[in-house]
Amino acid sequence: MLSIIREHADSWMIKSILWLIIFAFVGTIFYSWGMGGSSTSGGGVIASVNGEKIYQGEYEQTFNNIVDFYRQQFRNQFSNEMIKKLDLKNQALEALIHKKILHLEAERQNIKVSNEEVISHIKNLPAFQNNKRFDENTYRNFISSQRLTPGEFEEGQRETLLLDKMEKIFQIHTKASKSEIIAEFKNQNDKVKLKYIKFTNDHFKSDQKITDQALQEFFQSNKAKFQIPPQIRVEYIKVAPKEYESQIVPRDEDIDDYYQTKIADFKVEKKYQASHILIHIKPSDIEGDISEEEKQKQAEEKAKLKSQELIEKINKGADFGEVAKKHSDDPASGANGGNLGEFPKGTMVSAFENALEKLQPGQISKPVLTPFGYHIIKLNNVEKERIKQINEVKNDIIQSLKEIKARQRVKRIIKRLHKEIQQGQSLNKAAENYQLKVAKTGFFSRENHNIPGVGIQPQFFNTAFSLEKNKISKPIITPEVCFLIKIIEEKPANIPELNEVKEKVENALEESNDEKATRKKFDALKIKLDREKDFKKIIVDNEELTLRNTPFFSKSESIPGIGNIEEIKENSFSMKVGDFSSAKIRNRFYLYQLIEVEKSGEPNAEQTKEINNQIKIEKSRQAFNEWVKNLKTRATIKVDKTLL
Repeated sequence: MLSIIREHADSWMIKSILWLIIFAFVGTIFYSWGMGGSSTSGGGVIASVNGEKIYQGEYEQTFNNIVDFYRQQFRNQFSNEMIKKLDLKNQALEALIHKKILHLEAERQNIKVSNEEVISHIKNLPAFQNNKRFDENTYRNFISSQRLTPGEFEEGQRETLLLDKMEKIFQIHTKASKSEIIAEFKNQNDKVKLKYIKFTNDHFKSDQKITDQALQEFFQSNKAKFQIPPQIRVEYIKVAPKEYESQIVPRDEDIDDYYQTKIADFKVEKKYQASHILIHIKPSDIEGDISEEEKQKQAEEKAKLKSQELIEKINKGADFGEVAKKHSDDPASGANGGNLGEFPKGTMVSAFENALEKLQPGQISKPVLTPFGYHIIKLNNVEKERIKQINEVKNDIIQSLKEIKARQRVKRIIKRLHKEIQQGQSLNKAAENYQLKVAKTGFFSRENHNIPGVGIQPQFFNTAFSLEKNKISKPIITPEVCFLIKIIEEKPANIPELNEVKEKVENALEESNDEKATRKKFDALKIKLDREKDFKKIIVDNEELTLRNTPFFSKSESIPGIGNIEEIKENSFSMKVGDFSSAKIRNRFYLYQLIEVEKSGEPNAEQTKEINNQIKIEKSRQAFNEWVKNLKTRATIKVDKTLL
């Protein structure tokens, strides 16, 4: 999965997603302990912008949220490598710096968000609406459940609106020229196909034997690569909410309060059970020397007529399922008598769902036109939107309350533990008072985020490296577990002896030799391809290589099978059909040939309008980012990297 991010890292989609992740986290109030109001100003000052402080608590919360997001997305594939490769630590800090810069600039320019704007925004949030209208009880219940005052919540929303308002200033003053619109239309719609071979930079294995002398020479030349970084060893108390859940029995009034507060979560969306017969519109079947528009029109009339004939047949007694099997152009449902199964409202295209809304169970629609063709729809059953009764969700509510109350209990315990240790008790004695144990880690460095016995816990890790030896940490609180930690041993950075890292050095030397062998092979393949002008002659001598074809792709798309590699895309659109080229990008080699080109023509009025909007948004975003960059350049920014 990480390789996908690497290969597509330059695409607008990935960049946008990564930015939105960060921006959402720094602009959102995050309460995971059911207690709300937990300060993010704890810890030391990690950075300052023009004298305005960014606290370690803010940084850790932002970093943890980003790490949690990636952990949820990639699950078992999440690793220390991903944290390092995506530079999540610096991304979190940069986001906080940008946020601080924008707040200071908003104050300077007297850009404000009025109370009326905040109220209007909150009233339009879907979470607080009931039957498409703002519901004050739902709003109050939500605020109460988060242990927030309305003022605290509204200030959080004011911050989000302020950042939006500043970015929108740039959208008003941007324009797109006709030449820019045409260029972007071609960028999105001119397409090419490639034939290609790709392989990693260690694909071809070296036959060079690794001798002791070669190993020694490689180690001496690359000692810095094998340096063991500073390491620490800590002892800690770990308190997990899960261990307390069985002791908690929620009261009936708590269950009822939770149900009323979270009632929107128990909504069951409207569901349909339906079947359909699809008749494709096929302009290619229309013969004669007529325009494409006329062929399209005649094909639509033909498909509609066929649909009407099939409806007539069904109305006269023919079985809907049998007609679907024989005539439907949807092979998946057609083979099953047209059955689409059960699906929630909002799944199908609007024209299809609008027709469904007008049907009673057992009824058949008139021909319905969608982008897929004409549909004959039969509504088999409908389950109305409803709110689950409390008895249906009682067990789930009990479990949720157990989790919330267990987290609250654990938070109280860890704070009491910290207070007792601060008052002079030893770590071991304080732990015994609560039937807890003190555990010890092995040595770990800043490069090792996965600590045996602890797991991947960024707050634990960051706190450990900000502590003085033999000092007790402040309580470390995460949704899954709480810690108190103390450094008990430190090791400085050192260059090991070869025998201590021999296996690691052997692997590095073998990898280096393979990379050299692969580079040599790639150069030879390039020369042969330039001479022979035929991929088949390369494949014959190198059976382990696979020759592939891409489908059509545009400049604005990632290249299927290759990735979003600008060098290859730019080159592909400047080549002539039949031309060959090559590239080494990151850790892969590519040999490719342009085999087909598809030109797009000129945009119509609707396409022109759409692309005009796209360009304006992109140009305003670029201008906004450049403006923020300039503000950052002029700002006085201080960072304490020892706390990162």
